[in-house]
Amino acid sequence: MTDFEKIPAFPGGTPVDGIYNAGPMLADDKEGPTDEDAKMKMVTGATDEEFTQYVGILGDAGFDDIAEYENDAVRAVSGVLDGTSVYAYLTKATGVVRLIEDVPGMSGKNLSGGIPGGDAEEICQYALYYDPENGHSPTTTNCGMFYIIKLSDNSLFLIDGGDELQCSEEALTGMYAFLRELTGVPEGEKMRIAGWFFTHAHGDHVAACIRLLRTYPDAFDLERILYNFPSHVTVRRRCDEESFVLRDTLREYTPDALTFKLHTGMAFTLAGTKFEVLYTHEDAIRPENPAEYPFRDFNCTSTILRMTTRSGGVVMWLGDTNTETEALVAKTVPASMWKSDVVQIAHHCFNYLSTLYPLIDADYAMLPNSHYGGHTVENEPKLAEVVACLADPAYLWYEDQTTVFRFENGRYRTVKTLPRVGGEHDGIDLYGNRKEPSAS
Repeated sequence: MTDFEKIPAFPGGTPVDGIYNAGPMLADDKEGPTDEDAKMKMVTGATDEEFTQYVGILGDAGFDDIAEYENDAVRAVSGVLDGTSVYAYLTKATGVVRLIEDVPGMSGKNLSGGIPGGDAEEICQYALYYDPENGHSPTTTNCGMFYIIKLSDNSLFLIDGGDELQCSEEALTGMYAFLRELTGVPEGEKMRIAGWFFTHAHGDHVAACIRLLRTYPDAFDLERILYNFPSHVTVRRRCDEESFVLRDTLREYTPDALTFKLHTGMAFTLAGTKFEVLYTHEDAIRPENPAEYPFRDFNCTSTILRMTTRSGGVVMWLGDTNTETEALVAKTVPASMWKSDVVQIAHHCFNYLSTLYPLIDADYAMLPNSHYGGHTVENEPKLAEVVACLADPAYLWYEDQTTVFRFENGRYRTVKTLPRVGGEHDGIDLYGNRKEPSAS
């Protein structure tokens, strides 16, 4: 881990003893902490006036590219000094400041980019193959999600990428063909990916990125990598192996991409589409035990992202958010920041969010699961919580087919639907090699 002495002390409140290892960006930390791990210290009892002083202290200390953020939940500031970045944010509801040192240093000013074009964004819920009995087998799974957003400048913003078992050769070919069709970029020219965002380090959310980049290494220009994965050691070695294959792939195939460890309060705009970070695993850390991640469910490391389209339509991306996160953010993020037009149903509809869904109060919902998976005996009552908030029960879409949406005249309109491509897995692993069948 890096030397925290590069980060100026906060000028008020009560410093908390102990440092939280917030994890690296692309470094492999399977064997233990790395030199690229972010680390976080906390201060309790801080005031808004003291935070204003801290912004000035960073400038006086020589930090460059200082960017400030503020919303109803937090005040935040970022800056860079000698390759090290600082990100500090004050949670208004609690008076807690989190001071985070990131390596490599990357200013929040680099997050935004792109010039808005003339077209509205297109939001795609991409079809994946789910186990027909909502279970698991050697060739099927009941989870995974992949969303594709075509921004107004014809670049892409991608979210997650499904499971290895949903990325057969047939399925992969279908994904690639869909991206070509969506952007209209011909073979031989690179498709621009303005950002690839990963909600958390579970294998059923990363496989398409690994397979697409390794299979079509000259087809994409990936500009930004965005996520906040926790330390594998700090979360008791619960990051999936596929998340390390993802990091290896990104290091090898996209060496020029900008890497951003997202933190609560960050906001950025890509081609006119705005994104706001409402929660990361760092919010869960408690002053009374600042070195440990307290939540039982690893899905609660999912970063929550709020997206506002150029026309003002709001989509809430929840990843696999679970009830422990819900209990926290319902207290720290005001209701004004949850209201959305569309919600991505959390965790494939495997858990209740009885407080968050009414706060989000979306008219439309997208479920990263099959119709069958959403309506099993155990999942039906969880789905009913979402449906109760919708403007119409019919405004609910599943990943049995690919659906392309666009906000028009205040409505979330279906542009087109396409059949799913690919079925059960064919034994091709994440590296493109055929797996040998296990001995019986």
